[in-house]
Amino acid sequence: MGTVIASATGDDDRPRFVDVPAAADTPEKVVRFLTGRLVEGGQLPAAESEQVVERVMRRESLGSTGIGRGMAVPHATCNRIERVACVVGRLPQPVAWSAIDGEAVRMAALVVSPDAEGRVPLRSLEWIVHRLHAGTA
Repeated sequence: MGTVIASATGDDDRPRFVDVPAAADTPEKVVRFLTGRLVEGGQLPAAESEQVVERVMRRESLGSTGIGRGMAVPHATCNRIERVACVVGRLPQPVAWSAIDGEAVRMAALVVSPDAEGRVPLRSLEWIVHRLHAGTA
């Protein structure tokens, strides 16, 4: 595909799955938790985490990133990273996300891309969604 995806573990081939705690029961709480995992994994500078959360939630206010079938792909840009970073969270209980099909979300893939791109590259989102739907993420 050409787009380099860096997971929270540094494995460029597969995003890392993490278990989201039950206390993360809103989209914003899920995004905050996943952003923290990117910081812990060295994919996102800690000083940028709040800006990423704000950008993701601003994007959510324009339209839900709930893509259906119990999945969401919240995304944003960050001017302090060089590669697309992703972490996939498995939610212990479904979270209302205003998804396109009305289903609550059980899995959320946070994607953060370099700000130089101007926006999250469509190919990065396609790659993540394809792997989630195929069950190979």
